[in-house]
Amino acid sequence: MMTFVRPARLADVPDLLELAKKAGRGMTTMPHNETEMKKRVLNSQTAFARGPEKPLTETYFYVMEVDGKAVGTCSIFTNLGAERPFYTYRRSRIINQAPDLDIRAEVDIMTLVNDYHGYTEIGTLFLDPAFRGGGRGRLLSFSRFMMMAAHMDRFDDNVMAEIRGWSDSNDRFPFWEAIGQKFFKMGFVEADMRSAHDHRFIAELMPKHPIYVALLNDEARRIVGEPHDMSRPAMELLESQGFRYRNCVDIFDGGPSIDVPMQDIETIKNARSVKVEIGKSLTKGEKCLVANFGLKDFACYQGFMKPGSETITLSEDYATEMNVEAGDNVLVSPLKSKSTGGAS
Repeated sequence: MMTFVRPARLADVPDLLELAKKAGRGMTTMPHNETEMKKRVLNSQTAFARGPEKPLTETYFYVMEVDGKAVGTCSIFTNLGAERPFYTYRRSRIINQAPDLDIRAEVDIMTLVNDYHGYTEIGTLFLDPAFRGGGRGRLLSFSRFMMMAAHMDRFDDNVMAEIRGWSDSNDRFPFWEAIGQKFFKMGFVEADMRSAHDHRFIAELMPKHPIYVALLNDEARRIVGEPHDMSRPAMELLESQGFRYRNCVDIFDGGPSIDVPMQDIETIKNARSVKVEIGKSLTKGEKCLVANFGLKDFACYQGFMKPGSETITLSEDYATEMNVEAGDNVLVSPLKSKSTGGAS
């Protein structure tokens, strides 16, 4: 079964629309109509084809292909906040004191901030439930880091990810109901979809003063910084790569934002270049990610190599898909044994 990650193509649009239905409305970076999906693919193709000049923002949109079918997606978004502000709530603690009464109270507040300005964001991670397992979720997620390792000049020194916030089985978002709905006068889905295209209304409508967490209802207070159940595995994958939650949450669903310096991402730290040999691929040894150094023809898959070797053997099929020949260089990075997958 041929399984690898590559840039999205217009021919993938029918499969991508199927995936969008399965991902649901909570993933606003996945368009749900053909026109918008084609636009997303074309914008991505422009990013992959770009020369040395740097635009304000770019989207790199990938699919996981299994035997000719797109069964998963992931993306990289560059230069957050360059075209419109990128808002989050930062949770912090203040101390109030009344010395005359000998009373001291520690209080958590949430303040609207633009702390991730200029960062690279990873997102749109979704794998068809029928194809989860076998390390596919990990391959899909970490393939973005192989792209970064191969083309570091295209990305910021810091990387972040927004993890989908907690909702109940009826798609109720308690955090939104406790805060956003009171100021936006619209449903969660409408506000979240609108925010994908226009962030100005957020600054215009959101409260300008800190929000006291203690004033939220019990349900909303409990899930501040909690990921959606479907997104928890994806968050754990990123934490294994060095991402950390630093008390920033999404302003709509309260989900955690996590970040890491790009050079500290495990896959990038351990990536190295080796030469290609063509033959029968190994089925045991050191499990690793393998990627070419291409842009428009970027490809990444999961394979095996001899520990410490300066070469890797690719089958003719995988060499063709990766557009490499014997003697070419590819990038490899070792994988740990834990495997999981999901959505973010």
